Amino acid sequence: MPIIGFLGAGKMGGAILAALSNAKIAEKLYACDAYKPRLDELKKKYKAQPASALEVIEKCDVVFLAVKPQDLEALLKSVAESKFLSRPLYISIAAGRKLEWLEALLPKAAVVRAMPNLAVAVGEGMTGYAPGSKVKKSQAALAGKLLALTGKAVQLKEEQLDAVTALSGSGPAFMAYVVQAMIDGATSLGLSEIDAKTLALQTMLGTARVLQASDAPIADFIKAVTSAKGTTAEGLAVLEKSAVKNTMKRTLSAAARRSKELSKI
Repeated sequence: MPIIGFLGAGKMGGAILAALSNAKIAEKLYACDAYKPRLDELKKKYKAQPASALEVIEKCDVVFLAVKPQDLEALLKSVAESKFLSRPLYISIAAGRKLEWLEALLPKAAVVRAMPNLAVAVGEGMTGYAPGSKVKKSQAALAGKLLALTGKAVQLKEEQLDAVTALSGSGPAFMAYVVQAMIDGATSLGLSEIDAKTLALQTMLGTARVLQASDAPIADFIKAVTSAKGTTAEGLAVLEKSAVKNTMKRTLSAAARRSKELSKI
C-alpha cells in the first residue's frame, strides 16, 4: 500500500484524506497544514501524522497538493531543493493551476491535475483528472483509484477540465439553486418549508439514482414519466417556454469561460 501525504488539509483535502483513511488503502497518512488544531483533529480521527512539507515529500509515495492556489507556488519553492522532490506522484487539486505551471515547479515529477467537487465530503464526489506528461499508465490508474474513493472519477484531457469545472465543480451550486426554486414553488402551493425541502431533495436524489441505474437515454425517462395532457406534460411545457435548456447551456458556458480566465491569472 502507498504512503500518502497531504500538503494542505482544509475542507477538500481533509475530505479526501478521510476517504482514503476509511478505505484503508494507505500504509500511512501524513498531513501538513498551517492550522495546528486541524492537524490534531486529523490525527485523532484518521491517524494522519502531522509533518512538515519536506517530511511529506521525503516520506510519501503520493502527495496531494491541496493548499489554496495562491499559496501553492511559495510552498513548492520552499521545498525545491529537496533531493526527493521528483519521487512522489503529485495529485494537485489547486483550482486554475494548469499542468504546464505545475510541471515548471516540479520539472522531473509525475503530476496529475484533478478537479473534485464539494460532494467528496459525503463520499458522493465527482472528480475529473488529467495526467501530466511524465505520468505513467500505472500512476494514472492509481490516481484514478484514489480519487474514486470519494465518489466517482473520470480521466480526461486537460483542455476538458474547464468544462468539468463548470459542470461538476460549480454544478452543485446550480443544482442547489434549482432545488431551492422547487422548494419556493412548493411553499407557494401550501407546503411547509420543511416538507417541501424533504420532498424536493428526495425527488432529486431518487431521480439521480434511477438515471444512474439505466443506460437508456434520459429523454426516455422523461417520456416514461410524462402522460399526455397530464400534470408532468403541463409543467414541462412551461420549462420549454422558459428556455431552461438554453439558460443552463449559457450558465455552464459562463462558468467554463471564467475557469479559463482564472487559469491565466
